[in-house]
Amino acid sequence: MNIAYLTRVARDLYMRASTIVVNSEHTIPVKSAHQDGSNVVIVAEPIRGITQITSLRLLDEQGGLITEKTANIDVTDRQALEFTFRFEVKGGTIDGV
Repeated sequence: MNIAYLTRVARDLYMRASTIVVNSEHTIPVKSAHQDGSNVVIVAEPIRGITQITSLRLLDEQGGLITEKTANIDVTDRQALEFTFRFEVKGGTIDGV
């Protein structure tokens, strides 16, 4: 796979990530996003007052789903939570080609 193309795909992901939704209730803006070649790291603003994490969704600027994670994690409501998504864009194969 062409490295320049993978870097371009990573840049697209980096530019589009805008919000994180926790438990389908709390919308948190992206605090920072970093791209290094085909690697992307997206960090949300810290949030407090959540006592259990059941799902995290990373959305693009139009509200489209980029990725979703499910969990069952209990936390204290006084704890500041900061969520980080890490991506490595890689090439792949197409079956039947």
